[in-house]
Amino acid sequence: MSAAPGRDEVVAMLAAFGDRAPEEVPEGIDSMELAWLAHQIEQRYDRRLDDDTLGRLHTVSDVVDLLAGLGELRPDPA
Repeated sequence: MSAAPGRDEVVAMLAAFGDRAPEEVPEGIDSMELAWLAHQIEQRYDRRLDDDTLGRLHTVSDVVDLLAGLGELRPDPA
């Protein structure tokens, strides 16, 4: 198992959406970015985020805090 992804990894996942540099990723997350990020988390960590949880995520910091609260996440071996 590994630690939950930190801010840099979350920003890197968001940067992949729209093919942009990490420094171009704003703190606020729009609905399309959130859908992309939820998909990435599901694919990488085999962890589904329910709609109520997704509805509380509005910033990169929100996502980092949520993932830290989930504890250890293991990358999906597939």
